[in-house]
Amino acid sequence: MKYLIILTLFLSRSAFAQLRLPTNETGQVQYQEIVRVPDAKLPARQLMRQLHDWAEYYYAAEPTAEQQYDPEHNIQFIKATYRIDDQAVRYTLTIEAKFGRYRATITDLIAESKGISVPVRTTSSTADELERAAGGKITNRKLIEQAARQQAELYQKIDKSCRDTLANLKQFLTTLQK
Repeated sequence: MKYLIILTLFLSRSAFAQLRLPTNETGQVQYQEIVRVPDAKLPARQLMRQLHDWAEYYYAAEPTAEQQYDPEHNIQFIKATYRIDDQAVRYTLTIEAKFGRYRATITDLIAESKGISVPVRTTSSTADELERAAGGKITNRKLIEQAARQQAELYQKIDKSCRDTLANLKQFLTTLQK
């Protein structure tokens, strides 16, 4: 029985290359954190100023980042890009401030490379899925497996970049509140 399990795991190695990204209720890739700040009585407008300061600092080196601030509703929208290897991954970060807390949401992830734009899906493709999608036009199994590995690696880097952005925001605000 033990050998059967090991054999099954070995034969399905392409399934392990698949990575699932977090999603919202509609199935769109979404990273979201709702964070209570240390000063629970901090007014939303003051918190929004701090969030805005973080965005100015965090995106200072990225001249293509677009920021829009809605002071009436205490919302900041940021359209920016992660540079991952030879690809660009565009995304939207929405930050909403409420009394003593904020919500940061990363959505609209689109990978771009060599003039091709593709929305980031909820899971990276397995070699079998890529082979089916190619419709028999690509017969080199090693090439298909390499493409599946590269996509899984890209998705891991996207996942890390999104989580790092949210962690940086939280750390910035925690440092300010002390």
